[in-house]
Amino acid sequence: MRAGIKPETVIAASADIADRDGWDQVTLANVAGYLGIRTPSLYNHVEGLPDLRQKLAVHAVAQLNERLHDAAIGYSGKQAFIEVGRCYVLFVREHPGLYEAINRVASPKPEAFEQASDAVLHLFFRLLRPLGIHEEDTVHAVRGLRSMVHGFASLESMGGFQMKEDLMESLAKAITYYIDGISSGRK
Repeated sequence: MRAGIKPETVIAASADIADRDGWDQVTLANVAGYLGIRTPSLYNHVEGLPDLRQKLAVHAVAQLNERLHDAAIGYSGKQAFIEVGRCYVLFVREHPGLYEAINRVASPKPEAFEQASDAVLHLFFRLLRPLGIHEEDTVHAVRGLRSMVHGFASLESMGGFQMKEDLMESLAKAITYYIDGISSGRK
C-alpha cells in the first residue's frame, strides 16, 4: 500500500470523484485509481463498496451539518433561515456528489449518519422556536422548509431556473413567504 493512505484519504478521494464525476462513479476501482493504489489495498480501509458509500454519506452529512450550523451563527428569525437556505443551496452547487451521497445512503444507515442528520433537523427546530410556531406544528414546518430548500437546490442543479432574476433572491423570497405564512397561522 502506498504510504500516506489513511481512511480519511480514501473518503476525500471518494468525495472528489463523486463531486466531479457523479455518485455512480464512486467505485472501488475508481477510488484506487485516483489514489494510485491497487483496488485490494482499499480493503485496509473499507469492507467493500457499500461500506465505502456509507462512509462517504457520513462524511457528506457531517460536512453539510457543519456548514449549516456555521451559516446560522449570528442570525435569528427569517434571516437565519435565509442564510441556512443559501448555504444549503451552495453546498449542493459545490458538492453535487456529496449531496447525492446523503440522499442515497443505504439502510440501515450508520449511527454517525443518523446523528449528523438529526443535528441538521435540530438546527431547523431551534431556529423555528423564536417564531412562536406551535410545538405540534414544528415537524410539519421543518418538513416544509427542508422540502422547499431541497427542491430549490435540486431544480437549480438540473438547470431548472432559466429566468434572469437572481436565484438567491428568489430563494430568500420563497423562505420569507413560507416563514410569514406559518407565522401568521400560529394560534
